[in-house]
Amino acid sequence: MKRFISILFMAALLCAPMTVTAEAAEEIETIVTVVPAPDQTRAERPPCFPDPSENFIQLPETENVALNKPVTSGAHTDVYVIRNVNDGKTDTYWESKGWPAEAVIDLEGSFRISTVAVCLNPSSIWEPRTQEIAVWVSADGETYTEIVPAAKYDFDAETGNRIRIDFDPVEATHVKVVFTMSTASRTGGAQAAEICVY
Repeated sequence: MKRFISILFMAALLCAPMTVTAEAAEEIETIVTVVPAPDQTRAERPPCFPDPSENFIQLPETENVALNKPVTSGAHTDVYVIRNVNDGKTDTYWESKGWPAEAVIDLEGSFRISTVAVCLNPSSIWEPRTQEIAVWVSADGETYTEIVPAAKYDFDAETGNRIRIDFDPVEATHVKVVFTMSTASRTGGAQAAEICVY
């Protein structure tokens, strides 16, 4: 019986919580390393991934004289209004309602121009398509001359979903881009995220 009580006493000692005085406790130094987060305002591509823009159709390095200028068109689809074509962003776009579709840009001055570029959103979610496009110019906003007849242009995310139309330099105050066809399956009209004039 005494042996049984001794075993119970020892078991109670082993299970009892131990109290450590402050003097006996070992102080462990806490080291905190603060690493500042990099300033990042946009998505960045890791260097190990190829840059898809290397295959994009290059645009002139001169000023885009159509940027934020007054622009008009015929009927548009839903919320895809014409002012989206020269707001400087390819994540907004214009979509016409039916054919033909015209986008007329008032350059607010006379400029010697030689290139018109039409861009869609470069994301690969945009299906490849062909659009038929002509370019007209005016020196007074009333009388227009066709300087590039209607031709078919291929849009593909692999090349930035953009096309470039070059022509002999001409003085113009207004540029009219006329769309007459598209092979895109999800729209009944023309589409353009940006129309640039150089």
